[in-house]
Amino acid sequence: MNYLDLYLQRNNLKRYDVYKKTGISQQLLSNHTNKKIEKYSNKVIMALAEILEKTPGTVLDELLDLERENPAFEAYNPTELLTALEYKYDRIIIKGAYCKEVYKLMKSQLSETESMGFELGSAGAATVLAYAINAARDLFSNSDKVTKDIERKIISYKLEDASEEKVIIRLKQLDY
Repeated sequence: MNYLDLYLQRNNLKRYDVYKKTGISQQLLSNHTNKKIEKYSNKVIMALAEILEKTPGTVLDELLDLERENPAFEAYNPTELLTALEYKYDRIIIKGAYCKEVYKLMKSQLSETESMGFELGSAGAATVLAYAINAARDLFSNSDKVTKDIERKIISYKLEDASEEKVIIRLKQLDY
């Protein structure tokens, strides 16, 4: 899980902000996105402490607490949702005006039972046909690249809960 971006999000920052205020390279920050907290370099911890005006020990403690918590990623717009989908967060909470669009998208997917029945009934040919249809749809779609990427990646998730204020999706592979 990407604890660095989640930690920055909770502190209303982005990696670019850390780079601009501390001079630490974006490449170094990017290298830490999928690392366990115990593998974070001193340079990154020090930069986070500097920008947040906290001690390095406090930053490290907060990061370790975050790792133990295993929280859901919160997305408020398509770009944040795409980031969460790319890093395959276990749970993603979509809030704000964008949650209605995601709800419609999730409801348009076939359930696992429907998909499995369709694939078994066609002896696997449906999977190839569905791929071809999706490729053709993407080719002629007027949607922007972010929307296409979201539609392609969100298939790996299932709808866990939905209300007018938020939509919660969960990675399907966690159920196996």
